[in-house]
Amino acid sequence: MKSLAIPVLGCSLLALLQPAAQAETLWQLWQKARQSEPTYLGARATLDAAQARSRQTLGAMLPQISASASTNDNHRNYETRQSRLPRQRDQYNSSSGQISLNQPIWRYANLVARSQAEDSARQAEYQLVGAEQDLVAKLVVAWFDLLAARDNLVFATRQAQAALRQWQILERGAELGQESAPRAADARAKYEQAAADAVAAETERQLKLAALEQLAGPVQDFVPPYLRPGVMLADLEGDRLDDWLALVERRNPALLAARRAFDASQAEVRKQRAGHQPTLDLVASYGSSGQQAGNFPGQNGYRIKTGTVGLQLNVPIYSGGSTSAKVAEAVALSEKARADVEAARRSAALALKQAWFGWQTGHAREAAGRRAEEAAQAALKLAERGNDNGLRTEFDVLQASQQLEGARRDRRRGSYEQLTAYVKLKALLGEIGVNDVDELDQLLVPSEEDAAPSSAQAADGGAQQ
Repeated sequence: MKSLAIPVLGCSLLALLQPAAQAETLWQLWQKARQSEPTYLGARATLDAAQARSRQTLGAMLPQISASASTNDNHRNYETRQSRLPRQRDQYNSSSGQISLNQPIWRYANLVARSQAEDSARQAEYQLVGAEQDLVAKLVVAWFDLLAARDNLVFATRQAQAALRQWQILERGAELGQESAPRAADARAKYEQAAADAVAAETERQLKLAALEQLAGPVQDFVPPYLRPGVMLADLEGDRLDDWLALVERRNPALLAARRAFDASQAEVRKQRAGHQPTLDLVASYGSSGQQAGNFPGQNGYRIKTGTVGLQLNVPIYSGGSTSAKVAEAVALSEKARADVEAARRSAALALKQAWFGWQTGHAREAAGRRAEEAAQAALKLAERGNDNGLRTEFDVLQASQQLEGARRDRRRGSYEQLTAYVKLKALLGEIGVNDVDELDQLLVPSEEDAAPSSAQAADGGAQQ
């Protein structure tokens, strides 16, 4: 049989897996994300604005003091209606100054606005906490998605290499008349499919890297680390879903923010209704005015000083219906805020259930993958010994190696799912912090060799949950 050209796709993909730079830690990427991620920065700016509004409402309750002053150069022509009196002309300076004070005594709208601003500031604080928790959760998910994509690329590349070697063996056997040509053609088709799967895996890895860069910005020469062997993952088997749902009702930042928004909306209703109430202010002023000449040419100049203090009552009578319309608008928006609270509660409960059952799935997949990896490891050792003794073929060794690679990939994927699900659960409660990110970094090692389980761990069945 004529030898066919063998693509070198598997070898070129394998080159992508070689470490080229020092891997950035998750903590470092988190710090970069805190400085550049738009949603988080927007939440921080919203909090600054809410705190500024709170200071504004306090200022509206304190005395309002203003001062004014003026000076003028006057040119005056004076002419009487009696023509026998000569026309007169003079030039003089006039000046005035005044300081005024207004102290609100009763403005119910100001009191309500103060309470409303405090609720809005608390809402913004919860929103910032929620944005930070969501940022950490999304970053962790993107991080471990990239690790899973890298593992899948390793698996697909090695599958392509194994399929390539199987094709070579069968092609050589067909040339010697020991294998059939259709079987060699089938091996070639399997290799080409494996090579295509490797290309798809590389594409997926690039997309996952892009998703990580969407959060943390450009990551140059990033090398994904590996999950170290023997890690102790979070154990939720003894926990009850209802207990977690009760916690999320009390601690979820998005739900707490929605409740503060509802409180602020009710305050807005009271503030608009205050438009029907009278207001009472203490007013005081002191002023001085004078000019160098009197009101008529020839008169002496003067200086007048005036001081006043009193109460100013304002009673709204009719505003054309605008105040009632504002009240109706505020009531409608308050109902919307009430609905938003229920929507936030349902969304938080759904997200918690998804994370909870995601942990269960990851736990089952990790356990199954661990058992499959143990079995595949034993099968590979048996195939290698059989190959040395002439009882097994290289074909058997390649199949056992492929089985081991698949089991290892599935075990790691299950571990990633457990970790990301647990991070999501804690984020929904607003409990993810710097220590948690640092602990995740402690679970990682830079190379695949460091991540390989020791012989003692393999004998003991791997890491225990």
